[in-house]
Amino acid sequence: MLILRLVRRAGFLAPWLGVAVACADSAGPELALEIPTAIAFDSDRTGNRDIFVIWPDGRLTQVTDHPAFDGSPDWSPDAQKFAFYTRRDGAAEIYVSDVDGSNPLNLTNDPNSDAHPDWSPDGTKIAFHSDRDGSWDIWVMNADGSEPVDLTDALPGDQGYAAWSPDGTRIAFHSIESSGTNIFIMNADGSEPRQITRTGAFDGRPAWSPDGSLIAFESNLTGGFDIYVMNADGTDVRVVTEDPVLEASPNWSPDGSWIAYSWLQTPKDAEVFLVRPDGSGKTNLTRHVAYDAWPDWRPVP
Repeated sequence: MLILRLVRRAGFLAPWLGVAVACADSAGPELALEIPTAIAFDSDRTGNRDIFVIWPDGRLTQVTDHPAFDGSPDWSPDAQKFAFYTRRDGAAEIYVSDVDGSNPLNLTNDPNSDAHPDWSPDGTKIAFHSDRDGSWDIWVMNADGSEPVDLTDALPGDQGYAAWSPDGTRIAFHSIESSGTNIFIMNADGSEPRQITRTGAFDGRPAWSPDGSLIAFESNLTGGFDIYVMNADGTDVRVVTEDPVLEASPNWSPDGSWIAYSWLQTPKDAEVFLVRPDGSGKTNLTRHVAYDAWPDWRPVP
């Protein structure tokens, strides 16, 4: 029996399902197919949550090595840096580092929680969600951390998981309100927010396809949490994955031919999977007895 509960931690506004499912694990990454570029993800395989990168040849590199939590990596558009959130200073903060983990810089420095960064396509701004004003909102700051602005302060409920459109003119996000959780799109300055899902389910964590025509997202529309794809205006919603475990946090490959996502058996047991947008080619990328999740494809500069 699936049991739904909502976990709210460090900016993590997302559903979890507790299920009993058998899962085979191996000693390390096994790449079953060639991927067009590298994928970053966070993992606790060394006993602590850190950021790793898996390369097309199956090689695995560890980016961060810190006793605090480091998670939700986001490549900069030029593929030279990572934005991520961390608890190195106690509360969740947004950091930026070089891709080898060197030169870490705290961008937010706020006593409240700032999490899940998303770099604008031109590299000048970073969107994130924060509860610094008492509720979760979408914020945008310059890439150096200056001039943070709350874009969704006027909206009811909690907003999270900002995703820039490929042309940088719009931001998709999900909003948790009394009527449910739905995906919205607004202009990059926060104006004209528009709800695009009304399924009555939990629709969250949107991700734009590289050409801006599609949005992938996670939803429990059919009971369990799966990956879905729809047109960018919210029409033609279709399921991509159908498993008895939670499938979440989709992220498109730069060429639009694959979607990477988190396959979560429990909050402590997860894998990074790949799937074609039509649901074919489903592949376990990480295959490790650990929490491996929140994948992000390396951009092709």
